[in-house]
Amino acid sequence: MTTKKEFLEKVRGSRVGPPLVAPYMGNFSIAWSGMSLSACYKDAAKLACAQLRAWERFGQDAIVVQSDNYYMAEAFGAPVSHDEGCMPVLRGAVVESPDDIGRLVPVDPRVGGRMPVYIEAIARVRESAGPDAVIRGCGTGPFVLAAHLCGIERLLMWMAETDSGLADHRARLDELFSLGLETLVAFATAQLEAGATIVQLADSLASINVISPDMYRRYAFPYEKRFFEAMRGPCEKHGALALLHICGDNTRVFEDFVATGADIICVDHAASLRTARTIVGDRACLIGNMDPAGNLLWGSPDEVYREATGLFDAGLPGKYILGTGCEVSVKTPPENLDAMIRAAREYDWGQCCGVGCAGCGPEREGAR
Repeated sequence: MTTKKEFLEKVRGSRVGPPLVAPYMGNFSIAWSGMSLSACYKDAAKLACAQLRAWERFGQDAIVVQSDNYYMAEAFGAPVSHDEGCMPVLRGAVVESPDDIGRLVPVDPRVGGRMPVYIEAIARVRESAGPDAVIRGCGTGPFVLAAHLCGIERLLMWMAETDSGLADHRARLDELFSLGLETLVAFATAQLEAGATIVQLADSLASINVISPDMYRRYAFPYEKRFFEAMRGPCEKHGALALLHICGDNTRVFEDFVATGADIICVDHAASLRTARTIVGDRACLIGNMDPAGNLLWGSPDEVYREATGLFDAGLPGKYILGTGCEVSVKTPPENLDAMIRAAREYDWGQCCGVGCAGCGPEREGAR
């Protein structure tokens, strides 16, 4: 495990050393520890305990204090059902017309919905793991929160009507996205104060697999950029980083991802890590992009090890963290996660240039 200081220096590019590995394993850790998913996303003590148990067992470089998707939407009144042992399910919309947006009010993350569970869990992990541990928090992006509150189909329709001139919902949409932004900034700041090392904006429905690049630039990018600008001061104060997580193949907007100002950019398995490295360069640290539903879930430890090694070939040298494109399945064999982490510990980082030169030999199988 790396210390917080080493992690920050590697992400910022000021330290050369063994590569980092930080799979997105919040729910995996809960299941592996033998705890109930539904219990942990409601109980900070149980959530913290599960993450600490898994960290002590697997030794990854970042503890992920994360579980479900609706902790913010629920705070705004979104109807969510909770079944024993399962993730919560969104059952309907709060916003059914543009005028409904005007009735929404900001939510204090310290008391709203289940956001306090995650803030407290981070504080508990920090207290138990100590000052050197790297802790990654959670956070729903403005676009995704809007989709949770409206329903994704309704939100896309309002955007399409605005873009086509059939209606003009721009002011209301700005109000909705800005409300999500304000809440996320407050939530992320509270996580930093609780001890988080990494705060995140997870805007997965802003993926280019869902909306066009132009729509992304009009309706998601401005609010993401404002988030990272707002978090720059708090992150500097607490010695922390801010991460952008958007699923899917977002190659056409990787340049925009850099322009948000995020310290770390997640690359999903659907995209090419090598292409992302070419576009992004060292302007931001990349994390990814092992497929959580591929070898990690279904393959052998040897296949996982080879894939992870190939990803290091594609991501290094430079600012890179081996991670998963998205959430590690709760059904992932522990020995496969061991192989992923072992690949980071054994990688010959001192010789590899990342392009198959004489120093590192031919490009390894699995590099994307």
